[in-house]
Amino acid sequence: MPTVHVNGIDIYYEIHGEGEPLLMILGMGWNIASFNNPEIIARFAEHYRVIAFDNRGVGRTDKPDAPFTMETMAQDTLGLMDALGIRRAHVRGGSLGGSVAQIIAAEHPERVNGLVLSGAASRYPLMTRIMVGLIPKIPYLRRQSITMAEPLFKGPYPPTENSYHNQCLANVVFDGRKYHSRIRAPTLVIGMTHDQFVPMKFTRELADGILGSRLELIDRDHLLALKEPELIIRPTLAFLAEVDAG
Repeated sequence: MPTVHVNGIDIYYEIHGEGEPLLMILGMGWNIASFNNPEIIARFAEHYRVIAFDNRGVGRTDKPDAPFTMETMAQDTLGLMDALGIRRAHVRGGSLGGSVAQIIAAEHPERVNGLVLSGAASRYPLMTRIMVGLIPKIPYLRRQSITMAEPLFKGPYPPTENSYHNQCLANVVFDGRKYHSRIRAPTLVIGMTHDQFVPMKFTRELADGILGSRLELIDRDHLLALKEPELIIRPTLAFLAEVDAG
């Protein structure tokens, strides 16, 4: 099983395809084997050398009980790149992965070629942050949260309850506004007009905050990647082809 030890944990990763590297940072609770991820990875691998990995707290990567931040996950990702000898790559972050990708692109612009953020937010509403913060402390809310995420817990390599809630909390308290002005990579923001988790206000705030970014809106909800992945794959490949062409 391919793993590397970085930032205090063992990270599981897979590499598919050939060519320029494309780093895929997955969404909250998802791992490489979740849902249709193998098919999505295979589609991108037709054009790029895809590096996919399980984030801290999910899949076959370690699941420490201690809380962490998006900045911790960015350091995990950079450590993986270093361990694999990847100096620079296209970066595609979905949902939670988009938060991690924002940090990497701002703090380490030399590591990012093209940047694609799908279903990502600049930040989350105050009420969402309050509710997610309360979930682990109130048994009823905790049970409800696990029920809503049941497909993740019944799928391959499920998270623990604690590691799942740690990911949730780390993501919803993230505020990317301090990073946006420092992102210099060509950027595509893919937003969903009926996103039930990311208000359109914060999708537009993300795109407006990144100089020269392109915003593409799709008339679907947050689970677009699960239901109709080609609607994300096609614009992503078209955008990265433009970046590659210079």
